[in-house]
Amino acid sequence: MDINGIPPLSPLESAKAILGEHFKNYVIIAQDYDSPTSYEVAFSDPYAAHGLLECANIYHQQYLNAGLDDEDVAWIWEDEDEEEED
Repeated sequence: MDINGIPPLSPLESAKAILGEHFKNYVIIAQDYDSPTSYEVAFSDPYAAHGLLECANIYHQQYLNAGLDDEDVAWIWEDEDEEEED
């Protein structure tokens, strides 16, 4: 608690407060170090969050494909041969 008896904000609450001061819409997705299979999410507006996540997904897919369209990218998965121990 601080001097006024108010508990400190969590990191997610702090991020929400800062983004809320400067942006109309935001989406925060965070993963804790201790829980790699779970996440916390916060957003300013559910409809805006949907649009932001769709745009972010398109951007991220283009980033992974080095700027190429999905049709122009052929992912080749190779299985590594496991060496047998003698």
